[in-house]
Amino acid sequence: MANTTFNGPVRSENGFQDISVAESTGVETTNSTFGNNTSIGGTLGVTGVTSATGGIVIGAASSTQLISVTVTTDTIAVTHSTNVDVSFTQPAGTIIRNLIAIPAGNIVTGGSSGDDLDFDLGTSAGGGQIIDEKAILDDGGSAVTWTANAPLYIIQNSHGHAANQFVSTSTTAGVVGGPATSEAIVIAGTLYTSAARTLHARLKALASDLGTAATTVTYLVQFLHLGTTPDQ
Repeated sequence: MANTTFNGPVRSENGFQDISVAESTGVETTNSTFGNNTSIGGTLGVTGVTSATGGIVIGAASSTQLISVTVTTDTIAVTHSTNVDVSFTQPAGTIIRNLIAIPAGNIVTGGSSGDDLDFDLGTSAGGGQIIDEKAILDDGGSAVTWTANAPLYIIQNSHGHAANQFVSTSTTAGVVGGPATSEAIVIAGTLYTSAARTLHARLKALASDLGTAATTVTYLVQFLHLGTTPDQ
């Protein structure tokens, strides 16, 4: 059949297939399928921006997979003791590789000792099963600033880290614009799950109101699946 050109959308209830036929045997091979799920048996070239709704999976099912999701908080009020919660799903058979928090605007503590901004990560909201209320902005009496668009690796390469590691100096791996003082990030529970689970991230200002907020924080969470897991 020759090429066919349609003026208007092409519709199918059962998807589309791209096939090839061997000249010598007539055997058909399905190269790509297009439907609710799309499988491409070659190289996908994209010109322009690609948008994905939901997670992104890189790697074959039987190989190392890197899976990522993003979630964004509601607007963070300056009012202290307000819980700012978001949740996301960790896929089955994965560990948390990185959890990166990025504010859309500056967040500044109140400037009195104990005016911290705490982060909590758990299997229940505020439960602290993985990270139990650690100050990512640790106010010891001077206001601490988290600059807009400065990414904080709260979990990095499946590890926590020592205190004051978010600030960029000649001896740390922090980031320009990161808070000068922070508590150590202690991983309290396993980062691996054999079954899919819902995790809850919480930000909460302690003691006094924040000096500056009225912005959002986006979490980029990356999971690593190593194909066949140790318990399989």
